[in-house]
Amino acid sequence: MTIYWSEEARKSLRAIKEFIAQDSEFYASLTAAKIVERVEITAQMPTRGHRVHEYPEMDLREVHKGNHRVIYAFTSERFDVITVVHFREKLKKDRLTRRYRQPR
Repeated sequence: MTIYWSEEARKSLRAIKEFIAQDSEFYASLTAAKIVERVEITAQMPTRGHRVHEYPEMDLREVHKGNHRVIYAFTSERFDVITVVHFREKLKKDRLTRRYRQPR
């Protein structure tokens, strides 16, 4: 299964890393790597995540890594990382876009 990171997911992961890096570059890199690893593991068994409770009408699931929620969708061919949010953040619907970087 191919993993696709939306623009929103990429932006979120960068923001998480930059925020943690204010205190520790080491833990910033470690946290980002662990989130990416969680995505890779989940892509192998995508039904293990649970539905996103804020938006039950949307076909989205989530898994947790540390203090973060990884929001995703999947089909038999692809695994789409929609966004990554901190548990304390309110999950706003406008962050659930599926826009992707254009291939070069």
